[in-house]
Amino acid sequence: MAILWRLAQDWIDFDTGMVLCAAEDFGCAGTGAATVGGRWNSVGTPVIYLADSLALAQLEKRVHTPRQPPRGMIAVEARLPAASLAAAHAVEPPEGWDEANVDWSVGCAESQALGDEWVKAGAMLLMRVPSVVVPVGWNYLLNPAHPDAKKVRTRRIEHRPDPRLW
Repeated sequence: MAILWRLAQDWIDFDTGMVLCAAEDFGCAGTGAATVGGRWNSVGTPVIYLADSLALAQLEKRVHTPRQPPRGMIAVEARLPAASLAAAHAVEPPEGWDEANVDWSVGCAESQALGDEWVKAGAMLLMRVPSVVVPVGWNYLLNPAHPDAKKVRTRRIEHRPDPRLW
């Protein structure tokens, strides 16, 4: 078994307070990335961003939410067959992939096009990409539409970030 990590929040219906998608439910996850776009996906392409450690997941969340920690953050441990991790599609990052302060919700950067094409091809569960935050760390995109996404087992872990990070 291989383990990857993410920090997420439950999607709550503001009118009723009901949970629409639990943070650990990969059956409905990927909507946030599809709504706002990301370094490796454009708006409209659902993916689930994961990190190779909980520490990297925390740093990634920190740089993307600079003002204050999100409320109700959950650590999600994703357990996958080791073969899925070993078979992850590794990309050669294009020029400019590591630019800072980019509004990923507009246009389509070359890194986004790579991720979108990978999702559309549907051949692999995971795509391995370098982290900008920790150059020796790896992030993984999980294609929630891939048939093997159902094999991923998740565990919800309550998480309270250290306030000194904010």
